[in-house]
Amino acid sequence: MQAFTSIDLQKQTGDVQRAASREGAVITSHGKPRNVMLSVEEFCRLKRIAQEAVPPSLLTCGGVTVRHARDPLGYDIRNFRTAARQMAEDALAATNDDAVEAELAAVRKKFGRRLP
Repeated sequence: MQAFTSIDLQKQTGDVQRAASREGAVITSHGKPRNVMLSVEEFCRLKRIAQEAVPPSLLTCGGVTVRHARDPLGYDIRNFRTAARQMAEDALAATNDDAVEAELAAVRKKFGRRLP
């Protein structure tokens, strides 16, 4: 992680942002670390690992805001771990096979690709 002074942040904003996007950047003031700058992706990853909510304004993908969509299979996807565990249990029990096949058919149609 690269370190920058608060003056660097003012004068070399682009350099600091590029470093933050690559691996994070420490901002120091009077020789002491004061802040850490991270990419949005890394910040969101850390929030998810901590099982904390990600602010909706940060849910982006390639500069396009991804709005929270209701899961077509009815899972509450606000807590990813819980949803993933339930999805895995349902997959093993073949609970949603018809709905999953319908989703795959829609994706195949939309993208015109052969999926497994």
